[in-house]
Amino acid sequence: MTFNMYGTGGVGRHRRRQQQQRRKVMWIFLFLLALAGSSFWWGAETERTSQMAFKEKASSLEKERAGLENMITTLRSEVQSTQVRYQQLEAKYQQEVPQGEFKNLTDLVRKQLTAGIKPARLAFVIEAARPPKNCTEPSVKRFVVKTPVYNGPHGTVSFGNGVVTVTGEGAAATTSSGMPEAWYDPGKPVKIVFIEIGGKQTVKEGLLPVQHSLVVGSKEYRFTVAAGERSFISVTSDSCDYP
Repeated sequence: MTFNMYGTGGVGRHRRRQQQQRRKVMWIFLFLLALAGSSFWWGAETERTSQMAFKEKASSLEKERAGLENMITTLRSEVQSTQVRYQQLEAKYQQEVPQGEFKNLTDLVRKQLTAGIKPARLAFVIEAARPPKNCTEPSVKRFVVKTPVYNGPHGTVSFGNGVVTVTGEGAAATTSSGMPEAWYDPGKPVKIVFIEIGGKQTVKEGLLPVQHSLVVGSKEYRFTVAAGERSFISVTSDSCDYP
């Protein structure tokens, strides 16, 4: 006769232990399954939340971009409008504010009025002015310019059969070492003297070329004084009926 080493009670305990292990494994499996499910749900929820946040951010950025584009369009329109207004103001300025020769004439009229000349007198003189007529062909003459170093004859030229005589003087040219030369320096101011018949003199000083006009009797004499060959000044003149 044989006996089970465990006995009847030992077999029961073994079975219960196996059942407990199976239940333990099952609970662990269910826990892991629940953990995996909750992790998947949490990940999906996080993804959904992130996508919503990204969509909201993208929508916000899109609205900001649209606002910036509208602002840029508005600014461009304002810049164009400002440029148009500036061009209009510049054109109006050019029309209304004296420029060039017209400005010179305006300044001259203002100077004469300040000096006490009556407006009616200025208006009479301006209205009496006429385009040049019966003008002679220009003639060109030259003379040697007097300088502090030059000791030769004082050069002069005459126009209109001696009606107007032109002469002048200037600063001496210098060598590279600073020594004075006998001829004048055409790059420095000169003094030009216009002598009318009878002795009246008009002096013009400045850099060449120098322009001048004067009326003697019924003629207006016009002069352009420019640098000529070394030591010389060239004078170009013509005359027209006046007025």
